[in-house]
Formats: sequence, C-alpha cells, structure tokens
Amino acid sequence: MTTTKFNHFYSFNAQTGDFDDNRYAVIDNITGRYISVGQGEGPQADHTINGQGQYMMPGMINAHVHIDSDVNNQFGKPEFGVHSEEEHVRGVITAVSNMQNMLKSGVTVVRNVGTSHMTDIEIARMQAAGQIKGPMMIASGRTFSMTGGHGSDNGYEVDGVDEVRKTVRQAIKNGAQIIKFMVTGGVSAGDFETPDQVQLNEDEIHAGVVEAHKKGIKVAAHAQGSEGIKIAIRAGVDSIEHAFHIDDEAIDMLKQQGTSVVPTMIAMKRIIDRPEDVPYWMIQRAMTHWEAHQKSIAHAAAAGVNIVMGTDSGTPFNGFGEESAVEMAMMVEHGHMTPQQVMQSATINAAKMMGIDDDYGDISVGKYADIIVTKVNPIVDMTAMQQVDKWVFQHGQAVANVPHNVANTAGHFEIKTAAI
Repeated sequence: MTTTKFNHFYSFNAQTGDFDDNRYAVIDNITGRYISVGQGEGPQADHTINGQGQYMMPGMINAHVHIDSDVNNQFGKPEFGVHSEEEHVRGVITAVSNMQNMLKSGVTVVRNVGTSHMTDIEIARMQAAGQIKGPMMIASGRTFSMTGGHGSDNGYEVDGVDEVRKTVRQAIKNGAQIIKFMVTGGVSAGDFETPDQVQLNEDEIHAGVVEAHKKGIKVAAHAQGSEGIKIAIRAGVDSIEHAFHIDDEAIDMLKQQGTSVVPTMIAMKRIIDRPEDVPYWMIQRAMTHWEAHQKSIAHAAAAGVNIVMGTDSGTPFNGFGEESAVEMAMMVEHGHMTPQQVMQSATINAAKMMGIDDDYGDISVGKYADIIVTKVNPIVDMTAMQQVDKWVFQHGQAVANVPHNVANTAGHFEIKTAAI
C-alpha cells in the first residue's frame, strides 16, 4: 500500500458546514479512500501535498440532471424523432461529453433523473467499470408519467396501480437505480399543462414507492404545485424535485416523513434570462412561479427541511459545466440559505438522501477521497465554487486543474482529463 497525505488545509466539516483549520487527510492510493484524518501535521505518508492554507471539501454531489440532453439543441429538431436511432446516437455522445464537463467542474457524484433511451443506465455501468470518465452516477432510465402527462413522450406512460407496479418492477430489472415520478405538470413541457396541475394519483405513486423500496431503490417526485407536493409526500417518496409552492402543511409533512427537497433554482432562472429564445408560454410560466419558488425554498430551509443541491441540467440553456456552483450561489442569494446549509446540501445532505453516505459526502475515514480545493473560502464567498482553476480529485486521483508541481510532489498522481 502506498499513501498520500494532504495537510495544512482548511478542511470541510460536514457537521457544521464550516471549514476547520490546519487539517490533514491520508489516502490509500489503491482504494482511493481516506485511512486517517485529523488536525495537525498527521502521520508519515509516501507522498505529501501541502495545501498552504487552501480550502478542501468533498466533491460536489448534483442530485438532479438529465445527462443525455443537449442544452444547445432544445428546439427546432423536426428531422429527429423522439425515439429515432439518430437521436439516440446524439444522446449517447452528448451524455459522455456532459459527464466530462461535470467532473472537470468538481461534480464527482451525480443522480440522473430521466433519459429517453435508458442511456444513463449504461453510461453509469461504463463509468463504474472505468470505461468513461465522469462522476459516479445513480441512474433512473425513463421517468414515469400518466398517459399524456409531463415527460410522457420520453418516459413510461402508466395509468392505474397495476400498470405502475408492473412497470416499476420492469424498470428495476432493466437497471434503474432511482425511480422518478412526474406528479405534476411543469414549466417547459408544453402550453397544455401547468406546474399546479396534478397528474399522477396518490395510490399510483404509492404502489411504485412500495415496489422500489422493497428493492432498496429511492423514489424522486417531480412536484411543483402545492397539492402535488403533498400527494407525493403522503405516497412516501424520498425527494421532491423543484417544489415551487411549499406551504406550512407541506413543511410539517416533509419534516415528519424525512423527505428531502431538491430546488433546482437555476433551471427557471436560465429560462427567465433568455426570454427571446423560448416560447412565450414558457417564459410566462417561469415568471409566474419564480417568486413563489424563492419564498418556498427559503421557508423550507429555515424550518429545517433537508435541502439537496441539484440543477436540472439538460433543461433549456442549463448546462453541465459550472451550473452546480452557480446553483449553490443562487441558493444563498435567492433561497436565503446560509452558506453552511448550501455546502451541506451539495455534500453530506445529498449523500444521505441518495443512500451513499457510507462512501461519499464528507472527509472521514473509510470514504472515497473525492476532493475539491479552492483558494477562497466558499463560506465567505460562494462564488469560489465557480473558480475555474479549482483542483479536482476523484477517488484520490487528480482529474482537473491540479498543477504539475503538485502532481509531481504527490508522486502517485497523474494529471488526467475526463475522456473515454
């Protein structure tokens, strides 16, 4: 076994959300896991990286993306059918590129919640096998909608308890690691629905939750309007995605059930910022719900609801580069969350929600050494997470922006780019 020690860093404390001074962390270079962490100089190691007072945190966890979506090709594609071979090929190539970009930006774990061709499941398998560089991915495959509901063109159309039960079982057989239900309408699907519109029924969602939970699979719910949010919570889902309209009753339910909220604030803001590039009904809908969304997230966070960072990357003009870092800054600015809450939302909170906190989410013995290093304290200035030259390590290996002198000092590390 060879080891590498990081020392003289300010290190992220998952319990407080702050950074502790003069910390060290020793990594087993074979397993990529921490074997010793603490304060001071630390034990001897084969290689040492002196942090010189920089800030060290776990890699970001983005809990809501659509990995095969080309954000620069959202509209005007009549030459490709939704289920065509051409569009599938485009989606695979796009997914690989998006995986690269996320890893370079510091996202080392990602949860995909909807693709049209089950692309994400195979991409996740290839990443786990080391064939594709990118974040460790938990993949959903297709989403679940009522016939004609939100996302139904690309997902499973299910009506009634029996159809839901059978299709959830099939999705898990096909390799789904997370089940995603479209409980309400949305912003960008079409001018025939609204975020307040309830689509799937509570008994349908509950049937799917029971089947998923029997297999240890988590369930996410796209739910934007107040009634849809409460239906999804009562049905037993593990997370509410977007959550535009959270009232006091919903907050009590979220806390009682331990249900998490993934706000994806950047998704609406990117639409609002490009009114000339989207259909009129889309910008109108986004503007209608934007203020309520901000208030809902602020209220939920202040009440102690578990908030988890996600970007909805793959929606219009919402990409896979620094969007995770931008989302974190928006959670402070628009969601009125403390920087400490936001840091936890992108690390330990996300890991716990996804059921992977034995391996990810903080800097502690036994967990994977996924690391971001910044020059500026994100608690003081959250835009530090957007720093393009931040160091990124995955399982102890340098993957982006690590200077050659640091890599040479470490000995074991190599500068790598995220590529096939």
